[in-house]
Amino acid sequence: MIRTFDALGRQAFALVAAFSVAALMIGAAVPVSPIA
Repeated sequence: MIRTFDALGRQAFALVAAFSVAALMIGAAVPVSPIA
């Protein structure tokens, strides 16, 4: 059970890391795009 929890924790951490990187890229691209 601990092994399964560790695997889920790593997958969740990878998901959060990928989401934060995507948010950073979107945040960096927003000032360039003509939204205003």
